[in-house]
Amino acid sequence: MSCKLILKFKDTVIAEYELTQEETTIGRKEDNTIPVDNLAVSSRHARVLKIGQKVILEDLGSTNGTQVNDKDVSKHVLNSGDIITVGKHTMSFICSDAKPTAPQAEAESEMDKTMIISSAAREEMMGKAGASSATPEMILGGIQYLSGPLMGKSMELKASLTSMGKGSNCKIKVKGMLVGKQAAVFTRRPTGYHITHLEGMSKTKVNGESIADHPRVLKDGDIIELADLKLQFYIKS
Repeated sequence: MSCKLILKFKDTVIAEYELTQEETTIGRKEDNTIPVDNLAVSSRHARVLKIGQKVILEDLGSTNGTQVNDKDVSKHVLNSGDIITVGKHTMSFICSDAKPTAPQAEAESEMDKTMIISSAAREEMMGKAGASSATPEMILGGIQYLSGPLMGKSMELKASLTSMGKGSNCKIKVKGMLVGKQAAVFTRRPTGYHITHLEGMSKTKVNGESIADHPRVLKDGDIIELADLKLQFYIKS
C-alpha cells in the first residue's frame, strides 16, 4: 500500500510527501517531516502513524486544531481522498491499493487509537532528538514472556514501533478471538517507552489496569497483559 500527502496552499501544490516511515510529523518547526511555514500551525502540530494497513492522523494538542474534511479531529483513521487542514494549508491524503475501511464512527468506536500527547510533552520528547528514529542516546528496553510457549524468553524493543496482536505482521503474537489484529503498540521515544491499546474487545492491561482509554508510559518491571499473554517490561542496563 503506497500512500502520500500532497501539501497545498490555496490551489498551489507546495510539495508531495511519500509516507514511507512509521511516523510522519507535521508542524511549523523545520525538523518536522512535513514543515508548514504558517503562524497558525503549532511547532509540533500533528502526526501520521502507519500501523499495519491503517494510517492514523493524530492532533498533538495544537493551538488551532486539525481538521479532516472540514471537521475537527483529535485522531482519525485516514481514507484515500481525505483533506487535512492545518492552519491555512491543506494536505490531500492519497493511498493506492487501499482496502475499504469501516465508516469512521464505527472505526473510532472499535479502535482506541494512538496516544494524544500535549504540545509541551511532544516538545520534550522531540527536542533532543530531531527525528523519531532510535539513536544511541535513547534507552533500550525489552519484554520477557511470563506465560505461554515462549515463557522465560526475552525480546529487545529496538524499533520505534513494535506491534502486538494476532495479525501476521505483529512482532508480538497474541492469540484469542477477542484480540485485535493490531491490538496494541509499543512506541520507543527519546524519553522512554509508551504502550497504547489500539483495537479489539480484549483490552491491554498494565499492572492490572486497562489502558483502553489512555496510553501508558512504561516503567521498569511493569506487567503487561493481553488475553492469556503476560509480559514484563524491563529497561536494559
